[in-house]
Amino acid sequence: ALEKKVVKSKVGEKVSLPCCHKIPSSESLHNYRVYWQKNITDVVLAYSDGKKICNPERYKNRTEMDPQNLTLWISPMEILDNGTYQCVVQHNSVVVCDESVTLFVTADFSTPNITAEVSADSCESTEMVIICSSHGGFPKPKISGTLDNMSVQWNASWVSESSLSPYTVTGKLVHNVTKDINITCSVEYDGFAKSTTLLL
Repeated sequence: ALEKKVVKSKVGEKVSLPCCHKIPSSESLHNYRVYWQKNITDVVLAYSDGKKICNPERYKNRTEMDPQNLTLWISPMEILDNGTYQCVVQHNSVVVCDESVTLFVTADFSTPNITAEVSADSCESTEMVIICSSHGGFPKPKISGTLDNMSVQWNASWVSESSLSPYTVTGKLVHNVTKDINITCSVEYDGFAKSTTLLL
């Protein structure tokens, strides 16, 4: 079965990653070597003969493993935990299973903040620059909006220090306002959304 196991979690939560092997109740961890590793090369947690043999600094005090079903718990989640994890189990030096789980981590964006400034004013209408921004979330978001329930395209820009850092997103819109309008800005990320509505 090549089905991809996928687990989703939010920053700060506790997540459990399933392993491909359960130790029978008649046996114990003592007869096994278990490696939980990330992106094939980084060991997260490893046990041999029932003892923890490796738990690097980044995962110390954030990880634990169930001694029977070998589930890996990570808490609290960080954006950097995003990635693919393998559970490799050896019994009498034979590999009994080696399977991966993909972990997607999301971080909540702030409620979008909408500001509007007049860029040009005439008797009939007012040209306004409307800016919507939101920050602190992950992964890279989409930004959408409506003006009086008609959908609008924001001119969007994103800032992030690295591919695994929180994003700041800013959308910009220039609009001629002739009457009061309702403007809504929504930031969507990994199935979640935050939105704000403003009356101009």
